[in-house]
Amino acid sequence: MCQLPYIIISLLFVANLFAQSPHGKDLKYDCSDCHSSVSWKEIPENIKFDHKKTDFKLSGQHKIISCVNCHQSLVFSNTKNDCSSCHKNIHQNSVLPVCSSCHTTQTWLITNINELHQQSRFPLIGIHVVQDCAQCHSKFSTLNFEVEGIECIDCHRNNFMATKNPDHIQAGFSTNCQQCHLINQISWGLSSFVHELFPLVGGHNIKDCFSCHQQRNFKGLSQDCYSCHKQNYEATTDPNHIQGKFSTDCTSCHNINGWGTTSFDHNATIFPLLGKHTTLSCNSCHSTGYTNLPLECYGCHKPDYEKAVSPSHVSNKFSTTCEQCHTSNGWIPASFDHKTTAFPLTGAHINLDCSLCHTNGYAGTPTDCYSCHKTKYDNTTNPNHITANFQTICEQCHTTNGWTPSTFDHNATTFPLTGKHTTVACNSCHTNSYTGTPTDCYACHKTNYDNTTNPNHIAASFPTVCDQCHTTNGWTPASFDHDNQYFPIYSGKHNGKWNTCSECHTTANNYAVFSCIDCHEHNKQDTDKDHNDVSNYVYASSSCYSCHPRGSE
Repeated sequence: MCQLPYIIISLLFVANLFAQSPHGKDLKYDCSDCHSSVSWKEIPENIKFDHKKTDFKLSGQHKIISCVNCHQSLVFSNTKNDCSSCHKNIHQNSVLPVCSSCHTTQTWLITNINELHQQSRFPLIGIHVVQDCAQCHSKFSTLNFEVEGIECIDCHRNNFMATKNPDHIQAGFSTNCQQCHLINQISWGLSSFVHELFPLVGGHNIKDCFSCHQQRNFKGLSQDCYSCHKQNYEATTDPNHIQGKFSTDCTSCHNINGWGTTSFDHNATIFPLLGKHTTLSCNSCHSTGYTNLPLECYGCHKPDYEKAVSPSHVSNKFSTTCEQCHTSNGWIPASFDHKTTAFPLTGAHINLDCSLCHTNGYAGTPTDCYSCHKTKYDNTTNPNHITANFQTICEQCHTTNGWTPSTFDHNATTFPLTGKHTTVACNSCHTNSYTGTPTDCYACHKTNYDNTTNPNHIAASFPTVCDQCHTTNGWTPASFDHDNQYFPIYSGKHNGKWNTCSECHTTANNYAVFSCIDCHEHNKQDTDKDHNDVSNYVYASSSCYSCHPRGSE
């Protein structure tokens, strides 16, 4: 019985130990961090709980208010940390629902309204800085900060309607007030309109808008000079713009500094004025008007062309492209650059009189040499061009430096001259003419071929392809590559064991026959005996090296 109180105390201790916290299972603090052992409701001043360690740091007025003001439920995790959960939005959704955008935890009052306004849709500048909020925020008394709009006309429509100088409605002015008024002005009456589409400079820098806007309508006015200056155009007589058919593009001659000051830059047109054209009076060319005038010289200088006699342009059928010979510095002196034509003058042609070539006029003159030099071609006898059937392409042998001396580059033909061919006279090969001359050696060297006896080319039936043994350096000495083409006699064991072709080629009229037996001292009887076991054996010298390697003995 004496142990019963201890058991009861122990059970109560264990029950309290495992009892659920009224603050919810998410609170990880010990009870003693906030409560004392004297009373459950007593919270000591040196409380161990630190609100800074939560996601809502206490500052300003939040430090001195009672916990239950925010934590109305003992389950602290149910308390939200946004302002609107504790503070009712009294602005009727006319501003952002985030209280901290304007308010602080120190005081509910706002002291930096201008700074806040700079971050809004309508920054306060100019006269707006000192205006009462209620002038724009009509529901300010109920703390509703909604506005009709942020455009000037939303607040200043009455000003727009009441303005008479000028009458904005009659003039059809835009309701975009900032086109004329600056938002940083301190007075509505001070207007600053930027005439962007038509800058007012020079003579246009006038104060009276109605000088141009005479209909008191500020919309749709043409920017074309002529639309305003038509009377000036028609009244001008020096020169008469109508009679001269001047363009109505006034900027061609006038600038905005004044109607009386004219400056027409002819160089900006497709016909710049150069030379003597710069000092002529306008009507010298513009006698019939200022439009559709010819641009070519002949259009104005046809009389000069027809009157010219030295030489006569008409009889010589000169081109009417005057600038080929003349310049704008004057009709005379004239200079014609033949290099600009299809026949540039070089050599002896440079100093010739024009009429020597242009005998029938200056149009259609042939450019080939033979047309002018036919007489020289026909009369030349060394060599005779006609009998030799020379081509009439004179530049193959002659240059413009002179008809003589002449040079012909034989290496540019299909038969380049090499060796002794370079020093022989032309008629040695060109005996009949200079066309159709054969290019094979035998055609010219048949006599050499026929008369050669060592060896006799005819008897040996040598081919007539001379360059197999001979070169252009001379008919002799001759060289025949016996080693690679037929049988090695310059290499191997045969080298140096022969003197003349006939030692092997015993049949003079047939070099296809030669003797191995005679040199190797064989006889038919012994040779036949030694080759009894050789199939297809034939006793002939030409058959020997089918089995015996060339060059062996």
